[in-house]
Amino acid sequence: MKNEKCFIFDLDGTVVNPGTAIPRCINYALQKQGIKSVPIERLKRYIGFDLSSIFQELTKRKEKRFIKTCVESYRERFHSEGIAEHRLYPGIVGLLEAAKEKGSLIIASIKPQVSCDMVLDHLGIKPLFTSIYGSELNGKFSDKVELLKHVLKKEKIKNAYVVGDRGIDIEAAKKAGCISIGVSYGYGTKDELANAGADKIAETVGELRQCILGAE
Repeated sequence: MKNEKCFIFDLDGTVVNPGTAIPRCINYALQKQGIKSVPIERLKRYIGFDLSSIFQELTKRKEKRFIKTCVESYRERFHSEGIAEHRLYPGIVGLLEAAKEKGSLIIASIKPQVSCDMVLDHLGIKPLFTSIYGSELNGKFSDKVELLKHVLKKEKIKNAYVVGDRGIDIEAAKKAGCISIGVSYGYGTKDELANAGADKIAETVGELRQCILGAE
């Protein structure tokens, strides 16, 4: 893969729209701890961040055992109901098929590896990707910079385009020495992506297709 173009995609908010799945799972975990649920729309802003930091912010607590229990409760609902609540963005399959003609496609998400595999299997697009990388259940690779550097080393990639919908995706791409394409049709705003230093910003799947097919 050293001389081949490579496109590294984030999952949630980029390829897949988790919709209400993530907010519902967060509320499920909060309710199991006797904490009042939070409006779904308010929780959508947390999509793309790691679960431990989300629960720390929402509960204002940092005890490791408590946060671990919240994360476990989240995953309980995620795997039993949340997977089925995910949807593909309209046009994304055609984009991925076209991009595959230009190079290799990889998923790099801080969502756990097992969850990435389950979502992609459910949606039927796993075969489009050369490799799929997620975090480990013990928290390893839950930092996007660490994850991207791991992917680049493991796949022996010299140059890559990183596509993501949050500022943390763009910042990680820059720190890992990759070209970044921000997508504002996900959960991050155009300003968030621009402030993070995105090399290009696509507001729609159609614009993302143009960015990828025009990649030199």
